[in-house]
Amino acid sequence: MGRRKKAMPTTAEVHPDWVISNEITVNGRLVGVGTELSIKGEPGRFRFQQHIKTPTAEWIDVIGGKPKYERFRSFRVEAVKTVHRLNRVRPAKGKS
Repeated sequence: MGRRKKAMPTTAEVHPDWVISNEITVNGRLVGVGTELSIKGEPGRFRFQQHIKTPTAEWIDVIGGKPKYERFRSFRVEAVKTVHRLNRVRPAKGKS
């Protein structure tokens, strides 16, 4: 019989003063999970994942970048240049 895994604490348990949301308004547009964004000074498009607000900072987590070099990144909300109306980036293989 294997060992029982310990339960990992959630972000809310570790950081109770953080506010995490799946939607945000940027440049007058509602951004939800999967909405594509362009970031100032960064090549490619990024897919929105979540918005985090702490007492001292605020940022968004996204996935994307140059085609074939996508990765998980975080940016300040002010760095968003464009909220795209149509999604052009294909989801990763194996994801629906």
